[in-house]
Amino acid sequence: MRPDRFRRHVHQHPGHRILFGLGVIGIGALALLDNLQVFGLPLLRTFWPLALVLLGLARLVWPRHAGSWLFGTALIAIGGLLTAQNLGYTRLELRDWWPVLVILAGLSILLRGVFPRRHRIDLANGFSTSMLEHGDQVNLDAAFSGIKQQNDSRSFKGGRIDATFGGVELDLRQAAMEAPEAVLDISARFSGVELRVPRDWLVVVNIVPTMGAVNDQTVPPMNPAHRLVLRGETVFGGLEIKN
Repeated sequence: MRPDRFRRHVHQHPGHRILFGLGVIGIGALALLDNLQVFGLPLLRTFWPLALVLLGLARLVWPRHAGSWLFGTALIAIGGLLTAQNLGYTRLELRDWWPVLVILAGLSILLRGVFPRRHRIDLANGFSTSMLEHGDQVNLDAAFSGIKQQNDSRSFKGGRIDATFGGVELDLRQAAMEAPEAVLDISARFSGVELRVPRDWLVVVNIVPTMGAVNDQTVPPMNPAHRLVLRGETVFGGLEIKN
């Protein structure tokens, strides 16, 4: 895979969209509660810095370069301190501490210079695993990480995918079945799953979405000889199925 294509894949990781969506939902919920005056505390004005914490987590979980961990940690620290200040637990004078941001920015630039472009790809790959498998069953666990797998088994029997705050891409286009049916159990919590299947497989979707979505873009074959049954649930997540 070409390096530019890999970086594009990391940038478009489904986890980014999930965290961004959660942030938008959170801001809307806080604004609604403020308008309804459910609590005496102005929630949106108090807890808006938590958006910085979410952004920092995204940089830590899906780093783009060698300085991402430093920038992500700084965002989490700033968001936490601002939230604590809004709650009255501490007092932070930004006029005194703004040079720290300049120092952190300089360190991030320095790390990107010390670790050139080819090494940055390896650092990002610490959170994204790509592999080719031949086994008859898949068993994927993605917790705060990303997994990209291709399976070319000649007697595929199904398996399981479990993703929590992560992303999974499973390519089965080179796989084949001996039995008429295979079952794949999927559990996606705050995660995105992309599944690619052969054109001669009929996909049966038995997925329960909770604040999530299932998008089946496959074209059903005219005379299907094999069926792939998808079972499970998505919670604040998404499942996309393609030929």
